[in-house]
Amino acid sequence: MREQPTGVALLQCARDVLKTKVLALLGGDAKRDVLMVMNAMSIAQRELESGSAPTETEQQSLSLLLGEPVFDLLQANRVLGARIRAGEADPGREERTAVLAHLRTIGRHRLQASNPKVLKVDNT
Repeated sequence: MREQPTGVALLQCARDVLKTKVLALLGGDAKRDVLMVMNAMSIAQRELESGSAPTETEQQSLSLLLGEPVFDLLQANRVLGARIRAGEADPGREERTAVLAHLRTIGRHRLQASNPKVLKVDNT
């Protein structure tokens, strides 16, 4: 059984305290630093809320694109990047549609964690 409050709730509480009690007391560089910390806390909170689904989706998608099991996302992304640079996803290539779909999906997942407001504006 998980302890209460959860990590997500703790992050939200700490962020709320910074926003409502600390931020108004600061100025200049200190205020900017607290805003940066609050943003990092928001990203961490959204990543905790989404769980492992985005990573699993990326791993499965890369496996399909590369035609082999993926155990190391960093290495798999390097391989995909090399293939893209080599022209394998250029217009007219069979792989292009799948690569673009993969990049859009992964981009959306990353935006959902780092800047979800962008996704509410852009409905594509």
